Parts: sequence; structure tokens; C-alpha cells
Amino acid sequence: MKKSFLLIFALILSCNLFAQSFDSSKIRAGAGLVYATEIGNIGINLNGVYAFTDQWEGAFGYSHIFEKDYLTFNIFDFDAHYVFHQEDERMNFYGIGGLNITSVKLDIPANPFGIGGSASDSNVGLNLGVGMNYKLSEQFNLAPEARFTITEDTYFRIGASVQYLF
Repeated sequence: MKKSFLLIFALILSCNLFAQSFDSSKIRAGAGLVYATEIGNIGINLNGVYAFTDQWEGAFGYSHIFEKDYLTFNIFDFDAHYVFHQEDERMNFYGIGGLNITSVKLDIPANPFGIGGSASDSNVGLNLGVGMNYKLSEQFNLAPEARFTITEDTYFRIGASVQYLF
């Protein structure tokens, strides 16, 4: 868990340094809530997006699904967004495609007999979905998304984040 937080901190720091060297209006970073269906629980999401062109964006996301039945999930997404419909200058819709790394940890506390333990596993998969950008103000963007993550155990996620426009 500590490694995940250190990785997130390093990515946020590098995004801030990256944002200072390029056109700052092309970068968004935010946080929000996500629900994973097959997992059956909610979590938090941190994400960053860089607009390469008006149609193509690159995105990184990290989701932590809260513990349920002794299981916790950490999800890393490396996606491309293709803007397929521009409603107006405040709203657009995009398709999502990319790679996913899902890490799951089982942590059963020891019972009075000393029986318990932990195990972890990771799977690599694909993301397919859709999303929307809705500009709330000059500095903030609302980004709801729905996506299938196709791995050994396929699941569906729906969520929304509020992003700061750099």
C-alpha cells in the first residue's frame, strides 16, 4: 500500500513538472468516486489527462476500491481517449481504450487459533468504455466515465471525477 501511495505521489509530482514545461491548458488532474460492479464496492479515483490534439488524449488513472470481505483492489489504468462528439465548447464525449493492471490483496486477520494470513495477485487487462467532459467553469471539469475492464475476472466500473484545468 505504501508503494502505491509513493507511486501516486511521484506521478503527481512529475505531472506538475511536466505541466510547467508545456502549454498548461492541455492538462487536467482530478479525483472522484468509482463503483466496481463485480467487486461490489465503491472506491476513490485519482486521474490525469493530457490532450495531444483536439481528438486524442492520453490518460492515467489510479483507483483504490475499499475493503470488502477482506479484499482490497488497486487499479492502474493507462488509456487513450478519442473525442468522437463535440457538443459545444463546454461538453464532449470520448471513447476509452487502454491497458489495465488490477492488483488484489486478501488479508484475513488471525482468529483466536492463529489461523489467518494474506495473499495478493495482479492481472493485466484491457479497458473499453465511454466518458464525457463537461466544463463546470474556467478551472474545473466534470468527467463521468463507464468502462469494462477485461481481465481474468472481467468487471464494470462507473464513476465521476472533478478535474482541475491547468
